[in-house]
Amino acid sequence: MLPDNGSPGVDGDEVEPSGDERGGSGRRVGGVLEFSVPTRPELLVRQRWMSDPDVMAYNAGWSGSPPGYDPDTGCIAWPESEWDRFVERLARPADEQGYFYVRDAATGTLVGDAHYEVGVDGAASIGLMVVPALRGRGVGERVLRELVSRIWRDTSATEIVNEFEDERASAVHLHRRCGFAPDAATRAVWGRPTRTWRLARPPR
Repeated sequence: MLPDNGSPGVDGDEVEPSGDERGGSGRRVGGVLEFSVPTRPELLVRQRWMSDPDVMAYNAGWSGSPPGYDPDTGCIAWPESEWDRFVERLARPADEQGYFYVRDAATGTLVGDAHYEVGVDGAASIGLMVVPALRGRGVGERVLRELVSRIWRDTSATEIVNEFEDERASAVHLHRRCGFAPDAATRAVWGRPTRTWRLARPPR
């Protein structure tokens, strides 16, 4: 489930992003992926993602979710009045958190976003989103591997964790390919069972 400060990972002027925020139709993403922290005006893109049913469909059907959440579509209303708190999060150091827009460096096309936050237990909780037009092309694996690399480089986290339903076969496949292992048991904090997947820090 998408938390209110997570991924679908800034003053009133509308700023259009470079490239196409929906990823473009039929575009191929190759070469280097570029991770960048969005500016405040660029948070308009995140706002649009969070209000797009195609982007947020995976997030539908939960209970006990953030204010502004629509359980039918999975969308979350994120008015500009709430951006300051998110900007404050972005200003925290990299050993505590990271939120990034991900672009194809060659074309400027927005691929999606990725984020992490390190808890007091030393676990870095993560999330990532690939725009609908680019799903099913291996982009998610490239984003996840780069996010993992950044967490090991920039933080002292002892493990990386993500949580989702067993029915999300593509997420299960992705995390398994990237070395994550599932917990034996599920839990149902948000109204239906989810399972935590873990990746331990490799030996130095």
